[in-house]
Amino acid sequence: MSMPPADLELFWEQLLEYIEEGRVVPVVGQALLGLPMGEGEVPLYRLLAERLAARLKVEVESYPPGSELDAVAYRYLARAGNVQYLYSSLKSVMPPPGELPIPRPLLQLARIEKFRLFISTTFDSLLARALDQVRFGGEARTEVFSYSPGAADPGDIGDREAVILHLFGKLSALSSEYALTEEDRLEFVHSLQSEGTRPRVLDELAERPLLVLGNGFPDWLARFFLRIGAGSRLSARRGKTDVFADRMAGGGDGLVLFLRYFSPDIQVFEGDAVEFVAELARRWEAAHPVAPAGSTGDLPEGVTAPGTGRAELHPGAIFLSYASEDIDAARAIRDALAARQMTVWFDKQALEGGDDFRLKIRRAIQGSCLFVPVISRHTLTETPRFFRREWNEALDLAPLFPPNRPFILPVAIDDVAASEEALPELFRGLHWTRLPAGRTDEPFVERLRDLYRKYQQQERGGQPP
Repeated sequence: MSMPPADLELFWEQLLEYIEEGRVVPVVGQALLGLPMGEGEVPLYRLLAERLAARLKVEVESYPPGSELDAVAYRYLARAGNVQYLYSSLKSVMPPPGELPIPRPLLQLARIEKFRLFISTTFDSLLARALDQVRFGGEARTEVFSYSPGAADPGDIGDREAVILHLFGKLSALSSEYALTEEDRLEFVHSLQSEGTRPRVLDELAERPLLVLGNGFPDWLARFFLRIGAGSRLSARRGKTDVFADRMAGGGDGLVLFLRYFSPDIQVFEGDAVEFVAELARRWEAAHPVAPAGSTGDLPEGVTAPGTGRAELHPGAIFLSYASEDIDAARAIRDALAARQMTVWFDKQALEGGDDFRLKIRRAIQGSCLFVPVISRHTLTETPRFFRREWNEALDLAPLFPPNRPFILPVAIDDVAASEEALPELFRGLHWTRLPAGRTDEPFVERLRDLYRKYQQQERGGQPP
């Protein structure tokens, strides 16, 4: 972000104020769709492009970031391939939802509940899954609309809790239903210019700041999109600041100069959209801590845990216990597990004024399928700390399980030794997983997912979850 530090802080303050007022509309693009796999991430569209190329039996020399699917489509069409088969083939190679972990940036955006309207420029269902998981306990309550020429108008937002408009359609076997290539996107944009087919919800964008995140628009499309959202000539609009966080679009000198002279109130950040969302989430959560009413002592920051909805204790959840200084690492572990459809009891958010705090903690641990103490140098302190109450509840429960049924799974996030005498004797004798700073790996996530699924299956009387 090429701003002086003072200006940068003012920018963040203004953006957070706009979000607080419920005015900002995120425009979510494919750069936020990194799928955690192994020790790194794989962009969803790169994964789909490789699968599509294999299915169509075409060779692609390179996959340009942001244009991976275009590269495959062009190679296929160059040999006079069937256009319709291109779209149905892409639908067939899309992995089922259960095999796609939800990317962390989408979960971070979903936690900002002031975001009620989202514009998506992708054709997948990951954003809807993130919103359903974080806000509605996994229930499919997000209202999803897909624009295509001739599609029904979703109307005004009204009091809807979460709405997504897929501006370039949703994945379908029909070429008319979604945009795969740049030519498709041109046709969609052309259709959006017509008063008869333009969704009314887009009229709201003229008065609301846009937060354009990782869409990878080419120069021409970025200009068209900003004009659609402006409601008038870009040089004539006043009192509306859009934010463009997109490495590819921000790097185009032509676009930057265009905006500088014709719409200087648009902020273009040339950095990574994922990093931008992470910083936004950090600042939002720091400004909105939700501690239990009337609680005291070492209580973690309250954040709604993905998959738990609002203020509910879900039996069979994974209980994360940690020192408040380690909340960032604990949150990273929580997000990795939640992205694989595991319900995580992350903190004390479910407690309200008048609750018996100790009783609810005990019930939450007794009802959990796994207890994961996050261990660090911060847990070696000699001062009284609340996490030790959680540890003791879990230690009381552990002897009730058979030897072949893991319940306590310690995770170390720094170089703390397992032999430290400040730790419970049982913890010292268990197998530890080391996840520096909470960075999970695939074996850890898969192990917990297997244990979690076995528990859910047992609760269903042996039926698969």
